[in-house]
Amino acid sequence: MGTTHATLNITDEAKKTTVSAGSDSIIATAKQLEHGSSKTKVKDILGLHTDGKGASGPGYGIFLETESGDSEIIRCSSENEILRAMETLAAMLQVRLDEHTGRSVEADEHGMNVVDQIYNFPERWPAVPNMDLQMVKFVTIGSIVCFTIPSRIRDGTKWTFWSVSVLGLLLGIPISAEAPGESQLLWWLFFLLPLLAILGICIMITMKNGMFESKHDVRLTKEKIHVIPKFMGIVSMPSRSWPMADFRDLDVAEGGRLTLLMGDERLYCDMDQLEAEWVMAEIVERLERFGLANRAETANASEEE
Repeated sequence: MGTTHATLNITDEAKKTTVSAGSDSIIATAKQLEHGSSKTKVKDILGLHTDGKGASGPGYGIFLETESGDSEIIRCSSENEILRAMETLAAMLQVRLDEHTGRSVEADEHGMNVVDQIYNFPERWPAVPNMDLQMVKFVTIGSIVCFTIPSRIRDGTKWTFWSVSVLGLLLGIPISAEAPGESQLLWWLFFLLPLLAILGICIMITMKNGMFESKHDVRLTKEKIHVIPKFMGIVSMPSRSWPMADFRDLDVAEGGRLTLLMGDERLYCDMDQLEAEWVMAEIVERLERFGLANRAETANASEEE
């Protein structure tokens, strides 16, 4: 197993991509992948994939897939950097990639966003199993399509939040006894102070990594995608927006995690496996109906040819 690096240096040029850290270096061209003392021709590469943290060692690794087996080519402690490095390498080599997040990109999909993928490869996207049933309610207001992804907070995370909240209330009892004077307002302020501090920390964590967010409200226009997550599924958090061109992927990982990739940011929506697949199919169907990508026209054109 190689060294786990803290950071990676990624250089993407017109005809060459280089990923390096310390003494480890990977060079990809349209013809071959050079890693260490080994050189592998593109025609012999089946794809690239990453492993999850701790799956085969500390940090995250990129693995080269060939008919002779899989071999690790570099490892890094940063998930974002290892995913960005693999995507840059796979795009230069024009090979398939598979992320441990559940996302996969075929060799001919590099550089395409979700709309492009639906339009060019409609057969790769699921259709809604039953058009008479809907798990997502879509509302059209003028040129805006609004819907809520019925995501949930995982049980372990939910119980962690409620446990620390109860702890905050318990800590408030002895603290409230120190409230000066007989003011009820000061008593309640001292009593709730630990709970408010815990809530503030949880909100900051959620804004950083989405840990306690669910029930994501989505607003679609032809130019942008806006996402408004709810803290604990109750309180709306600040809206985040991306150009529609940066809506790069939509996948379902094992365990029912619907993942939206906007730019380099991943939005995770936890659901049951079948529920997540159904919701993804409904989003794709609505993108088509909204006129952003027309799978029906593409399929008909293919039949006529």
